[in-house]
Amino acid sequence: MCWYPRTLLSCFTLSLVTTTITTTCIAQNSVISAGVPLHIVLNDRTSYTKVGQPLRGHLVQPVYVFDHIALPAGTEVLGKVAEVHPVSKGKRFNALSSGDFTPLREAEVRFYSLVLKDGQEIPIQSAGAVRDSAVVRMSSSTEHRGLWKQAKDSVKDEVSTQKRSFDEAIHRPNKLQWAKNSLLAQLPYHPQVYEAGTQFVAELQSPIEVPSNPTLPVNLDQLGTTVPEDSVLHARLNSDLSSAANKWGDQVQATLTEPLLTQDHKLILPEGTQLLGAVTRAKPAQRWGRSGQLSFTFRQIKLPSGVSQPVKGLLSASEGDSKVKIDEEGNVRASEPKAKYLAPLAIVVFAQSIGENDHDGINGNHSGSVNNGVAGGGFGLTGRILSLSVGSRGLAYGLGYYGASRSIYSRFIARGHDVVFRRDSQIEIKVGGR
Repeated sequence: MCWYPRTLLSCFTLSLVTTTITTTCIAQNSVISAGVPLHIVLNDRTSYTKVGQPLRGHLVQPVYVFDHIALPAGTEVLGKVAEVHPVSKGKRFNALSSGDFTPLREAEVRFYSLVLKDGQEIPIQSAGAVRDSAVVRMSSSTEHRGLWKQAKDSVKDEVSTQKRSFDEAIHRPNKLQWAKNSLLAQLPYHPQVYEAGTQFVAELQSPIEVPSNPTLPVNLDQLGTTVPEDSVLHARLNSDLSSAANKWGDQVQATLTEPLLTQDHKLILPEGTQLLGAVTRAKPAQRWGRSGQLSFTFRQIKLPSGVSQPVKGLLSASEGDSKVKIDEEGNVRASEPKAKYLAPLAIVVFAQSIGENDHDGINGNHSGSVNNGVAGGGFGLTGRILSLSVGSRGLAYGLGYYGASRSIYSRFIARGHDVVFRRDSQIEIKVGGR
């Protein structure tokens, strides 16, 4: 009997030629440690306002143990709504000021079972948190480019994003249901649901054992050797990081979620290897729309056996808020498309042009629909309904300018966005970066 980290293996010697021993290991069970996160996506649209509401989803990322996959992507996960409580006063106020009068609720979710491909159920204890996010990858630095070039590229990026969104809407399955759900979400009173595809991260609260593959050849010839230049390490952060809370020199720790193998499939670093680093820059967001900045590097690798080696690793991609950018040196900056700054200006100019050119108002011609659109910019669908019901161009303008004022305040006067990485965020680290 022999022991590899978190894997039970029965080892048998098959042949002995001079001083070379060939060993094949028959894996019985893989032990997934407490604290390992499961990345789950819901299969169906489900209401979350009722305690006990069942949830059904699947893993979107495999779970590795040491050097092999213990839980493949696609594994079914069962859960339920454990608790429901009102949202904070701040969220409630923001919703009301946008014309949403729904008594908003937040749910606490528990996932309790994994269903393997053979139908076997494995009970788990975990708490799930909604983690809607996108993968942000390194982009070329824009600091050396002129203002006109930056603006031009920003518009191109925005157009590309809108085109992708349009294409997704056209080609997505169940387009009619998607359109219906989008419309319902704009109502002053609307159902509160998790849409199909909602992402969760559920951290295991106790270890579990899962069946492994029947055979598992293990080649440890390269274990712990120097990590090749330009290798990409897949890891998860062990704690929260943000430009508001952290400062220069704070320790950063991550855990390898996938093993690193050579081209001929020899193990270099197993899953569970620790990556140690530090924050190299932290600048909190400030008022007048100035966003935060955060940078960190990894300087040491520590294997489960305790053996360590120096490394130089920079962030090359991360799972997080899509409103951040990563430059060539691993610096992360909160940013938003520059086209968004046109929104409040467009509302004001649009309303002003209507006031100057449309002398007949909403009585007797088509301009009522235009005024209605201006009103909608300030109070959502509620503004449109009020504008149609009352038939007042003044009300439409008032709501429109109200929306423009909110947009101007949030974009130019209020505090900017901080860079935030939550615990268990997936990151990619490039070894040997600049």
